[in-house]
Amino acid sequence: MKKTIKKALYKIKKNNKNKINFSIDIDIILNIDYKNQNIPIRAAIPLPYGNGKKYKILALIEKEKRKELYNIKEKHVDIGYKKYLSKLKNNLRKFDIIIATPKTMQLVSQLGKILGPKGLMPNPFLGTVTNSPQKIIKEILNGKIFLKSDRYGIIHSSIGRINFTNQQILSNIQFLINYLKRKTNNTLKGELIKKIYLSSTMGNSYLIY
Repeated sequence: MKKTIKKALYKIKKNNKNKINFSIDIDIILNIDYKNQNIPIRAAIPLPYGNGKKYKILALIEKEKRKELYNIKEKHVDIGYKKYLSKLKNNLRKFDIIIATPKTMQLVSQLGKILGPKGLMPNPFLGTVTNSPQKIIKEILNGKIFLKSDRYGIIHSSIGRINFTNQQILSNIQFLINYLKRKTNNTLKGELIKKIYLSSTMGNSYLIY
């Protein structure tokens, strides 16, 4: 598979005539009968090299815990609570990830109809509902990504950028695939992964697996 990935990356980078630092994206088609099974794959994965994207993070934290986050000097992280809840109710959508504590989730959970369809609802399984918000924020800033398969059994994600070295992208892909293959589900038959495609923003797609 290494040779196939390298060939795809060569074509992706060669076709980038305008030298724009596009995202390199991966589409993973899972071996799931989505017509008869609703088995979304959800995961929080610490990619070795991240994917190069600066995620806009909203930390909905009670006042007494905010001092733990004051040493995070990152302009992409907003910290607050109730003033943001009213903004979220009015369909504020400038955040990629929302983090909450068990205490603040008491009110955040009431926004399920707004945050749920956008994939923004904090989730304890993914670590975004936590009593240690500083830890998960640092993990995201260091390369952790969140994945969810769609209703057709496909995972779409950025795996790097054009300016990443081939080895960095290869390491990210191998880490991601190995992680997904380790996931077990008694309702699945055979291999979890059916096909994998690699592409760049607005570029051609290449089958690599």
